[in-house]
Amino acid sequence: MSSSNASPRSIGRPRGFDRDEVLLKVVEVFWRLGYNETSYRELEAATGEGRQSLVHAFGDKAAMFELALRRYIDSRVNEVIEMLRGSGTASQRVRRVFARWEADARADDHRGCLLINTGGEIGPKNAAIAAVMADSTRHLVSEFAKTFQQAMDAGEMDQSLSAKSLARLTVAAGDGALLHSRVSGNAASTKQTLLTLRTLLFGS
Repeated sequence: MSSSNASPRSIGRPRGFDRDEVLLKVVEVFWRLGYNETSYRELEAATGEGRQSLVHAFGDKAAMFELALRRYIDSRVNEVIEMLRGSGTASQRVRRVFARWEADARADDHRGCLLINTGGEIGPKNAAIAAVMADSTRHLVSEFAKTFQQAMDAGEMDQSLSAKSLARLTVAAGDGALLHSRVSGNAASTKQTLLTLRTLLFGS
């Protein structure tokens, strides 16, 4: 029987291909190894899919990485945003985020944050990736600023300070602490940085 009627999207892709499940495995590889150290062989081993199938589903390595970064943002970064929008006082919500960052720094694999790692590895060299990262950072800074403003209105923070500036400081300090933890493997320094930041923000 002729195969000329086969859908182009099915060529090179096995039955039962779960795109989201495979993409999550791709995220894990890039998160663990970084963009430059990730090869198609690593991606094939992690996903159980061949190179042709992966490229057919997600595009080349650069396109695959951008999708992985967006998927990471959808889960991990948005989780932080949901914490900031959650229950409790503003200071309690920020403390929960700091606790999450500290837990990330203590993880045995020392992966840190994929966004932060990517910033250190690629920076502005890839315009598409840089745009994704900048957009994510803007959203995170915006949510911290809203939360800090709530804390100021509730008398939990010094109202003479700029909520937006403190938000930028918090994101930058958190990024630096997690990147240092990944490079050095020293989670204690991240804990101390976040403790100092918390004291500066809330006094304790």
